[in-house]
Amino acid sequence: MSDSPESVREYIRAHVTIPEAFRLIPNQTMPQTIDRPTVVVKHLRMEPLAEAPVGHVRNTVILTLADHHETEAIAEEALDTAVVELLTALDGHEAITWTEAEKVSVVDRYLGWDITLTVITSRKETA
Repeated sequence: MSDSPESVREYIRAHVTIPEAFRLIPNQTMPQTIDRPTVVVKHLRMEPLAEAPVGHVRNTVILTLADHHETEAIAEEALDTAVVELLTALDGHEAITWTEAEKVSVVDRYLGWDITLTVITSRKETA
């Protein structure tokens, strides 16, 4: 569980292993043209975590993983490996879980996966 004042985007950057060859965009704007595998962070929802003490928040985040190849067969092959690598990095994390991954079209040009995450955060107590 995150016990830090950092944003969910900062928390994901610090705690999810994104391969060095990938570009990470921490806001939800996917560029029209990409030149390498790209991961975009979309923070969609926040709600109180009823089963935890006050101050704990359940955040819903979508990670969009897009491959830069415009040829579908090449992109499919690259994404098969990349999405498993990303999901494996998420498995076992105590404050981040993924619930589904869905294949998507990205900016009508690329193939990708939308991975739905739940990220649990809490306010750090101040004295």
